[in-house]
Formats: sequence, structure tokens, C-alpha cells
Amino acid sequence: MCGSHNHDVVETLVGHPYAGRLTRDEKTMFTDMTKSMVKPKSILLTLKEHNEKNVTTIRQVYITRTTCRRSLRGPVIP
Repeated sequence: MCGSHNHDVVETLVGHPYAGRLTRDEKTMFTDMTKSMVKPKSILLTLKEHNEKNVTTIRQVYITRTTCRRSLRGPVIP
């Protein structure tokens, strides 16, 4: 513990946005699975099987899926 914090240092970064980022290969796999209408739970399990050190959460999968779908649809025309 240090003098300016009143909590212990966390041992894992599970749930932290930086630690849950996807690599370029994982993003490609994620996009393909999203296009194939694979359920988010199955996407998360596949990502974790592909990389044992992956700490992505289901919430991050939903956010990434929404971003992916928006990019596939293209720009919004008013």
C-alpha cells in the first residue's frame, strides 16, 4: 500500500478496458463470427479458447459487437 491510496493493488485486470482489448486477429475472427450470427457467449468462449490469457468480459463483447455492426452498416445519412 502506498500513502495516497486506501486500497490494495489489484492482482488481475479482469474487466479493465485496456486489458480486454482484442488483437488484430481476434478482431477479424470476431467480425466473421458476428456476420455469421454467432451468440456473444459463444464468441467469448472461442476467444478465451484461442488465447488463454484473454481477460475480455461479456460486456466488452457486447460493446465490440455493437461497434462492429455500426461499421458494417456504414455512415448514417440524415
